[in-house]
Amino acid sequence: LVALWPDAAALAQEFQPYPSPKITVDEWQKYLLEVRSRHEASAEIYKDKNVVVFSDQTTRTFYIFTTRDHPAHPAWITRQIVEQGGEVNVRQIGYFAGAQAPFDRMFSEYLQLNEQLKHEVEQRNQ
Repeated sequence: LVALWPDAAALAQEFQPYPSPKITVDEWQKYLLEVRSRHEASAEIYKDKNVVVFSDQTTRTFYIFTTRDHPAHPAWITRQIVEQGGEVNVRQIGYFAGAQAPFDRMFSEYLQLNEQLKHEVEQRNQ
């Protein structure tokens, strides 16, 4: 019976599904459908930011997909909170099928949020 159960790693969402950040609209749509099928219950829509966020609390991973009115659309950023050597860090990767300049701005904004998060965690742990 154990052989019939899928391996937990096989069920995990792939963190880096494509080798390059520039992808096609079809690739964006495919990954969105995969993430939605696994994490739909966690979906949070942020209309003011024009994104929808899916989360996997088990892996502490967040998938931030742009919606139609976002300048970087279609794009997404994946952020994963990890602990390395007793310190909190955030792994981040992103993909875009639209214009690169708005995507670069979006990616940088999330890098800044990562630094803020790390600083807040450090402050709490002192």
